[in-house]
Amino acid sequence: MTTTIKITPPGGVQQVIPVYETCETRLSATDRAGSFNLTIPAYDSTLVDVFPVGSDVQITQDDNEFRGWVVRPPKSLNGRVRLLEFEGATYTSRTQKIIVTESYTDTAISTIVTDLFTKYVPWATVINTQACAKTVTIRFNDDYLWDAMDQLCQVAGYDWYIDENLDVNFFDKTARINSTVLSQANSNFKKGSAKFTPDASKLVNKLWVKGGKAISDSYTQSITVGADPIPLFYTPRVPDGTSVIVTIGGVAKTVGIQNIDKENTKDFLLNANEKILVPDLCNSGSGTIEYCYEYPIKLLLEDQLSQATYGLFEDVLKVETNDKDLAYDQGLDYLAKYANPVITGSIEPMSGSYKPGELIRVEIPSLNVDDYLRIIEVNYESVAGMGIVNRTLQLANRSRDAVSILKDLNKRLAKIERSIYNDTEGPVEKYTYFADSVTNPVFTDDGLAWSLHQYNICGQVVCSEELIL
Repeated sequence: MTTTIKITPPGGVQQVIPVYETCETRLSATDRAGSFNLTIPAYDSTLVDVFPVGSDVQITQDDNEFRGWVVRPPKSLNGRVRLLEFEGATYTSRTQKIIVTESYTDTAISTIVTDLFTKYVPWATVINTQACAKTVTIRFNDDYLWDAMDQLCQVAGYDWYIDENLDVNFFDKTARINSTVLSQANSNFKKGSAKFTPDASKLVNKLWVKGGKAISDSYTQSITVGADPIPLFYTPRVPDGTSVIVTIGGVAKTVGIQNIDKENTKDFLLNANEKILVPDLCNSGSGTIEYCYEYPIKLLLEDQLSQATYGLFEDVLKVETNDKDLAYDQGLDYLAKYANPVITGSIEPMSGSYKPGELIRVEIPSLNVDDYLRIIEVNYESVAGMGIVNRTLQLANRSRDAVSILKDLNKRLAKIERSIYNDTEGPVEKYTYFADSVTNPVFTDDGLAWSLHQYNICGQVVCSEELIL
């Protein structure tokens, strides 16, 4: 088992570092910006200030490849020994300082990802950008690329990072499976390192999703014309390609804008700010007015199976978007993740290469664990002078396939209830789903489901206290 460290200063020549005191790398699916800590002893000043901020760092720990850049290079003196410390992050973090301004209409998400990185990140390739046929209409107005990718991943159910080859990995969360099987039978993890804990702190099965402003579908309001202005229920808005339509006695009438169009030139004058329609040439009769209006996005998502199992748990998720479909997808993903207790855990494999976002098979009969778990975080620690690399995986049970919960309404009419009602701000869309409306990813080697036993949540036996093997 070996550790190799190579550092290249900006515009300089790559150097191999033969000796180190500490060497740790971390990759995470939670924050995506992995990090490293490196300490190099120097007995003279040859290497002092040679590797400044921005230096490229490549670390090989057994079969794990890591690449990042120096963010902080502190230095200290311990007697005659100079200690050069390097703290840094993966190249994924660079997208936190890249601003994008783009607009897309009915465009496949993977096409958007490829376009953004091609335009704004020329130093990265897009070889491992997996196709995603889902289309969205979305605008990025001086947004960080990091935030733009976060939005796209939430809609697609994908994950992403920039790897050690400076290639963008954009992939389905259920598609990447590590070939290693961690099991008691194989004895390929350290004794005492397997630890799993159920967590219901974020349990929610009735979720209110609140976003920005959305434009409604065409709304028809009945009106009766007289001498007085006609109050409108909502503030009219006119999206591109639409208009306000007034029909009296089956005949379409002309509509102008109050204080802009002259009086006695239109049948009606509209004042959107005051929400009134003012009769002008037409002053009698009854009919309708058709218009769109702006309203706060408010969705209600419920999981009745979870409610029946654990009781009612409510929460509010605020999303920063004016796209109702995007708000819906983000809420759906959140509910799919937290409608049941989340099982988290850690384990220390004896060998192997692991990446965050991968699914890995864990078979520990003593803990009733027999399932694919998602790798949330990977930590590698090289032990100086020992030729040993310690690995620690942070794991969590995989989320239910949010895409399958409510997307195909026609196939799930028997299991899904959709209703719309109005409150004081506008329409609220309510979605309720039942048992069997959720499907798990299908794997070629899918095994038995697993559970931990014997503690109560709202009177229901869910699982036990922390278990350690």
